[in-house]
Amino acid sequence: MSELPQYTRRLSDKILMSFHQACEQRAVEVAALLIQALELALTKEGGLGKVDNRKNLEAVFEAFDKLKDVQE
Repeated sequence: MSELPQYTRRLSDKILMSFHQACEQRAVEVAALLIQALELALTKEGGLGKVDNRKNLEAVFEAFDKLKDVQE
């Protein structure tokens, strides 16, 4: 798994860290809501005319896979 940042200014990174905590605590409903919030935050951060300096989206893709695992 990729390293999570300890502190960041981006809302999406904070949501991602909370998502991982929810998964660790087996709070599946909370994790599902957080992944929806992550999608919304990423959509708002990106888009037409926006520049996202995110270099690695691996952690975001891993989050979607992790949600599938905790739902089983």
